[in-house]
Amino acid sequence: MEMIGKVLGNRYEIIEKIGTGGMATVYKAKCRVLNRFVAVKILKDEFANDSEFIKRFQVEAQAAASLSHPNIVSIFDVGDDNGMHYIVMELIEGKTLKDIINEKGKLPWKDAVKVTAQIASGLSQAHKNHIVHRDIKPHNILITKDGVAKVTDFGIAKAVSNSTINAFGSTIGSVHYFSPEHARGGYTDEKSDIYSLGVVLYEMCTGQLPFDGETPVAVALKHLQETPTEPMKLNSNIPEGLNAVIMKAMQKETSNRYNSASEMYEDLMKLLKNPNDTSAKTAGYSNSEFPTQKIPVIGITNTKDEVNKKNTIEQDDDNMGKSKKRVTKKMAMVRLLVILAIGVALFFVCVEAGKFISTMILGTNTVVEVPNIIGYSKEEAEQILTDLGLKLEVEANIESDEYPEGYIVYQSQAEGYELKTGATVGVRVSKGTNKVTVPDVTSLSSTTAAKMQIEIAGLVYKEEFEYHEIVSSGDIIRQEPEVNEEVSKGSEVTVYISKGPASGDSGFVLIPSVIGLKEDEARQVLIEKNLIPKVTYLSTSSKEPGIVIGQTPEDGSYKTELSEVVLVVSTMPGSGTEDSGESSSEQTGNNDGDDENLVAKKEVKINLESATKSRFNLKVVLEGTTVGKRVEYDAEHRRGDQVSVYVTNEPGAIVRIYIDDELTSEMPL
Repeated sequence: MEMIGKVLGNRYEIIEKIGTGGMATVYKAKCRVLNRFVAVKILKDEFANDSEFIKRFQVEAQAAASLSHPNIVSIFDVGDDNGMHYIVMELIEGKTLKDIINEKGKLPWKDAVKVTAQIASGLSQAHKNHIVHRDIKPHNILITKDGVAKVTDFGIAKAVSNSTINAFGSTIGSVHYFSPEHARGGYTDEKSDIYSLGVVLYEMCTGQLPFDGETPVAVALKHLQETPTEPMKLNSNIPEGLNAVIMKAMQKETSNRYNSASEMYEDLMKLLKNPNDTSAKTAGYSNSEFPTQKIPVIGITNTKDEVNKKNTIEQDDDNMGKSKKRVTKKMAMVRLLVILAIGVALFFVCVEAGKFISTMILGTNTVVEVPNIIGYSKEEAEQILTDLGLKLEVEANIESDEYPEGYIVYQSQAEGYELKTGATVGVRVSKGTNKVTVPDVTSLSSTTAAKMQIEIAGLVYKEEFEYHEIVSSGDIIRQEPEVNEEVSKGSEVTVYISKGPASGDSGFVLIPSVIGLKEDEARQVLIEKNLIPKVTYLSTSSKEPGIVIGQTPEDGSYKTELSEVVLVVSTMPGSGTEDSGESSSEQTGNNDGDDENLVAKKEVKINLESATKSRFNLKVVLEGTTVGKRVEYDAEHRRGDQVSVYVTNEPGAIVRIYIDDELTSEMPL
């Protein structure tokens, strides 16, 4: 089926095909509501009527939508358009890790470790939410233009339960990357993802897979039975510590692998700081077991030399016994004094050695006050701390309008705080101003393009209309701030649009107020203004039927001729003229004649079982053309709560769910 140009869910316009997977095809699309580009994954036609595949497809959405992490591709929406199942995801401009491996062969080991650490960080978040990916491979890792790794395609992910054995009745995944327990169709858990991640790291470091064969079965058997060639034997540039990390992740027994993705992440970060870090090596796997060898029995001698040696020793003992008889009392006293002197000397040596070892291990007890290093360059701050016997550690690089790039903006211990010498002070370093350059939109032919350019730059679009004697109606006159001006990210850019000459026909219409008029009268007013009326009905028993009780856009704004104006017209309950989209709504209000109380409500059910915190704040925000943007619900909840929120039912409006002010999901009404 040709998809280019189609609009899914009255919202997502398909622009181009960008990829194909085993279950679905991925398209680039534009969201008409939020005016942004997204990726839309559509289930293939041959699976659309297969309940098993549809279930698997839905599992992907349910699993990934609950995750929020910079190294996991975000899921925005999920829907079904006339039997066409689709998922809306974050659009990533970049390549798959497999593409990069195919282009470059083996990667520099530090680059491979950085990518793997990001994947491990994302998997750690998924595992905390009891979600196992079960198909970690380079094809499912996207690398952005900025080098950020993002895990995608939770197509066969499933929440961990007591029955994670052989989901869907057969082993699923990519045979070159899945774990031994996955290959045999057994129990798979978080450690299965760790094994697969070890295989991915192996491939990045060596440019080849640990196991290969002519058939998938042959490869699976190698995962079960064979030990891979150590990566450092294939690439001599790999440090021993990294070799150990890879081999530990790929242990066939799950108990010998890393206990968690976060534990593997920690070892990878140690390797980046110090490739020869022994703790990273000992945390990995070791192949230094003693070989099988013959051990002689203690106490048995067989050679002539040993017999002769024994006879000589016995003879010496006899001679010594005879000499003892000739030892005088004076000689015995001298021996005693010598022994005492040696004992005293050894005592003092042990005391001094103890002091030395204590100093080496525990450090001195010298305490210094932490100085103020905020506002200093990183090099200056490091020197100040070094002079006091302290160390500097960069915790993060952050944007700052106050301090230039490379200067300290934060320190973990405040000025005057006492630390022992040798301690570390954490700092955050400025990576420059949070300012952006205002783009030039005055030459663009459409306000839609201008809005897109401004929002891509991280700014907020705003438009104003004014008469102009020269600039044609609908064209852009000017913009504020001006082109190339440096402003803070998130600032407003006002675009002034011409209404044409004040004396002539501008092509713009001032929207009149028609609220309170009868439907026919309102239609006539709009038609006379060269506007197109579009009517929707709302059931209410407290208003006279046929009266306009709402309109979008509001009066006082300018729109081009032939623009649509939506009219909300009251009807009697049960009259049959209600909008079919209101069938699941509830009519709320106290029937006192107040228009604001006559609002259709729709129930939004929110499941908080997957929340990462035990207590948190839940906020529900509604944004639409009629209601604008407003908070519909704001309260504290606990993990596991089942919440029903009734929001104003405006078809096409967007409901956004926030937990502790962080957007977790959104859905259209």
